[in-house]
Amino acid sequence: MSAARLTAARKPAPSLAPWPAVDKPAPTPIEAQALLTAGGDSRIEPDEISGLNRYGCGARPDADIAPFGSSTASTISVAAYGAVERLTRRLADEAARESRPVIYRRELDRVRQKLVGLLGLGDIVGLKTILSPSGTDLHRIVLHIASEGAAAPALVILPEPQETGSGVVAAMGGQLGPASALRATIASRNLHGALSAPQIMTAPTRAPDGTVRPVHEVDEDVGMIAAAAAAMGRKVLLVMMDVSKTGLISPSVACAQDLKRRFPEQVEVMVDACQLRLAPTTLAAYVAQDFLVAITGSKFMTGPAFSAALFVPPAAGARLKGAASPRALAGLCARGEWPEDMQGGGLLDDRENFGLLLRWEAALEEMRSFAQLPPAAVKRFFVQFAEAIGERLAEDDAFEPIEARPIERLGLGAAPSWDRIQTIFPFALRAPGRLLSPVETVGVQRLLGVNLGDWAQWRPAARRVELGQPVHCGHRAEETLLGLRICMSARLATTALSTGGRGGGAVIADALEVLDKTAWLARRLADA
Repeated sequence: MSAARLTAARKPAPSLAPWPAVDKPAPTPIEAQALLTAGGDSRIEPDEISGLNRYGCGARPDADIAPFGSSTASTISVAAYGAVERLTRRLADEAARESRPVIYRRELDRVRQKLVGLLGLGDIVGLKTILSPSGTDLHRIVLHIASEGAAAPALVILPEPQETGSGVVAAMGGQLGPASALRATIASRNLHGALSAPQIMTAPTRAPDGTVRPVHEVDEDVGMIAAAAAAMGRKVLLVMMDVSKTGLISPSVACAQDLKRRFPEQVEVMVDACQLRLAPTTLAAYVAQDFLVAITGSKFMTGPAFSAALFVPPAAGARLKGAASPRALAGLCARGEWPEDMQGGGLLDDRENFGLLLRWEAALEEMRSFAQLPPAAVKRFFVQFAEAIGERLAEDDAFEPIEARPIERLGLGAAPSWDRIQTIFPFALRAPGRLLSPVETVGVQRLLGVNLGDWAQWRPAARRVELGQPVHCGHRAEETLLGLRICMSARLATTALSTGGRGGGAVIADALEVLDKTAWLARRLADA
């Protein structure tokens, strides 16, 4: 899809023109709600009947829903929505006196400062932060700035698409090729303006049956192809997941470090940390490795979907300083979203996307609360949660836990923290003698969001639940292995551990009740 078509496909942010002058009433919550669902794409547009987006989330708080789906998306919290309303009123006041693009640039500078501070990166001199609506957009942005000056099409090595963002391969300009140890394709048309169409290769993290491939096998596949391309002088963009939709790191930190050390002029490493299940010490360690790092304010932090940021380390910023203007990215970037002191930003359109700004404001509110928690207490709670969920999934024949591997970042040098504990728990649903079909699994996931208390006089049936959307993890004979995901999040940690919170035991009890309803639905659908 061309940049122009991408631009046309986006839902534009509502204009601020109708906003009241200072002497008129403040904007209503409905206007804040409308802005929260604008400036992304159709995935966050609310359905006219249900009011929910494609992720099953509304644009207003819903205190009755159990939010355990943070690997996909979460409904906005009361605290975050309050922050959004306050900012909306302030913007309305300022818009009566100042240019909207000026306000937008200033507010995004404020977001950058708060973001790097809350994530422990504020002391890194020269760090650049690019803001964007989505992690998918960031992948395309990175390809542009990392490929400048290449004499031949860049080689992009991605994790398998099932484990990363659904639109990442398309954003890079390619389509999946045939299954193999390392699947490859070359974009059939030039989707990047002056940038030559890249060659895209995907490195599966799972075997066809859904079992996790050994780390050394993935590393060998990635290293062999990347080294061969770099040795020929080609630019290589290696995308490393930390962590994936099902909680995996791939390839290893050691593999990325080795390629960066051997081929510093050819290889750029982007850490896809869009789940943001990383402690500040780990984020800082990645930046110290001269790796680009992509995050989002949704997922683990539970802000509304479609807020993303790219951290560009000081050395990378200096190395990429000579890159040409990102004019080809005009459909993806506005001037305010590009760091003011990063070359090329001044040539971008000076427009605004207040939906992006408000979604980041919501995410920052969740980050602020989470950052106040003692890391040791967070780690203890995460261990308790992981043990309880692991035991529940293992003991019930309605569930089949999907294999993960221990979270290890050997060689990175980050101090151990809560981010070494599993927080995404993928599982398939079973009926006697078989896996539930994809249609049945999706049916369970959708019914989890419905209050079924009138149908079954049983407390868990009445719970309305968010779980991570199904992920394709492989095949078993003629059966598809489709995994749902129950997830820990920053918001749940805050709920459990903050002063006045409900306590870790109450959050774990909620999660177990969610699994009770899931197992009940799986059995009902299998018997239907």
